[in-house]
Formats: sequence, C-alpha cells, structure tokens
Amino acid sequence: MSGCFNTVEMGVPEDATTACSFAIRAAQAEDYAAILAVLKTANFHHIPSAEMPELDLDCCFVAERGGHIVGVAGYKMIVPGEGKTTLMAVDPAMQGAGLGMALQRRRLKAMRELGARAVTTNADLPHVIAWYKKHFGYREVGQLAKIHAFGDPGIDHWTTLRMNLDAWQERDAV
Repeated sequence: MSGCFNTVEMGVPEDATTACSFAIRAAQAEDYAAILAVLKTANFHHIPSAEMPELDLDCCFVAERGGHIVGVAGYKMIVPGEGKTTLMAVDPAMQGAGLGMALQRRRLKAMRELGARAVTTNADLPHVIAWYKKHFGYREVGQLAKIHAFGDPGIDHWTTLRMNLDAWQERDAV
C-alpha cells in the first residue's frame, strides 16, 4: 500500500539562533543520489541490502535548503491501520535545526492520512530512542538483531518502538 503527497511545507527551526529555513517536500526520482549521500552520514546507505531491500521514493520526504537535500525520512504502511517508519537522517551540519522534527511530523501525518492508528519504529542510538519517546510518545516493545552493518556499527540490535498515533495527535494539539 502506498500513497504520498506532493505538498511543500515550510519549516522554521525551533532554535532561533540557527538562521536557516528549509522546505519539506515529497522525494522525487532525481533526488536519489542526494538522498543516499545524506543516508551515508548515518550509515543507512546500504540499499538494497538484507536490512533495507529498497528505498520507496513514493513514501519518502526530503528536507531541502538552498536547493540541496539536507534530510530524508521514509515510511511504509504495513497493514491497514499500521504504519512503519523507514530510514531517517539529517546532514550533520544541519542537526539541531528542527529538520528531524519536521520530517518526522510530516511522515506521521502522511501515515495518518492513509489510516494509520499505530506506528512502529526501529532505532539503535540511545539519544534517538529517547527523542522518539519524549517527543512522540513511543514506548519500547522489543529488540531485533541487526542483519547488516546498518546504523551504528557498535550496536548489534535495533530497539523496536511503537506509538499510538491518535494519542500523539491529541497530545500534540494541546
């Protein structure tokens, strides 16, 4: 099941000391090389692989600044009512500018518009896991062994997180 949106949303960094703006938009075929370059900064560029068989650009958003791709986030619908995030990475030079937050919100919105009520995410870095919990209400539900050298090579598993999209939307609206 696929379905993404060709909208452009402007994001403003949460940190007012960062003087930059960016646009979140649907990925396009011509973005593929730039997307892989951003994914490489997080060691997520091994596509296809056992860990990531494909990158479905139809379900992928990019953050663009000054004509350059500086962030990427994907998703997929697993079954009706259930979404899953796929790869997300932000250029290290742009981290802390709110791109990750904007990309995550956009892909959650896309999954919600496709009927998702719950979303599953896998992450390996402790600070990223804490970020998902703090900002989106995820809870840990398990672990998966990594099957390829993806993400942090010093961590041999993914922490599986799950969130209730309805509860987050209600919390986020306040």
